Amino acid sequence: MKNLIMGLMLVWISVPVRPLAQSDSTAVVLKKTTLTLSSVVSSNANYYGQTAQEALPFGYLDFRLRMPSGWYASSGGYQLLTEDNFPSELHLGTGFEFDITPNIALDLNYTRSFYAKDSPILQASNPNSASASIEFTHYFKTGLTGDFNFGKSEDIFLSLTNSKDIQLAQWGSNLLHLNPGINIVAGTQRFYVTYMEETSRRLLGGLLPIPLPGNGETVETTTVSEDFNLLSYNFNLPLVFYRGKSALMLSYQLSLLSKKTGQERSQNSFLSLGYFYQF
Repeated sequence: MKNLIMGLMLVWISVPVRPLAQSDSTAVVLKKTTLTLSSVVSSNANYYGQTAQEALPFGYLDFRLRMPSGWYASSGGYQLLTEDNFPSELHLGTGFEFDITPNIALDLNYTRSFYAKDSPILQASNPNSASASIEFTHYFKTGLTGDFNFGKSEDIFLSLTNSKDIQLAQWGSNLLHLNPGINIVAGTQRFYVTYMEETSRRLLGGLLPIPLPGNGETVETTTVSEDFNLLSYNFNLPLVFYRGKSALMLSYQLSLLSKKTGQERSQNSFLSLGYFYQF
């Protein structure tokens, strides 16, 4: 998507960035005004490879308008399939992307999210996200992204991504592509301390100490929240079928977590199905 990603999203699931209108060259497509529909169903909410204590499968819908100048605006939301409150999240975003050279692109953006009351989602305490990313296309596609997420707390994340777009088959104008990639994430964990506090307050009335998963002990929050550490290795395997202006995606992600995350599990798996249409 980047970013559908809840953790995508924003957040947030990785979708190959590719013009859906295959009959046009990239240079021509980028000069057009486009409206892109993105819809995803996923097995669990994913925040930089981390998850909440409970599984949170969800459905996601987003519209993104991009002007020839490179300015874009997006709006959408998602619904947790295990929750009754509707909607679980709504968001508005805007940004500007442009080419520095034919092979290097820069993207600056800001997203404001609105979460349901007592949301079980990890990032609900930080509804604001400002991001900057640079992407270099060579034999592989390499990207570096910095995120500043803020609200009740403030967190910084740095993500390094490397991927390769592989065409597997072609039937006329229909294309089948595989886009394997690896994403390495480092950052702070203030959001997780807030998440544990909110979970304790919601479920236990805030009367008990807050144990961080994995050790059964109460840990000083400053130890978790202040350090900038390696958090996760994320391996993505999206299979994408392009037909005209639409694309259908089946994606699997394996996330290997650092002990610094404080999570009980050492790895997470995510399975997602997406449909995209460019008007």
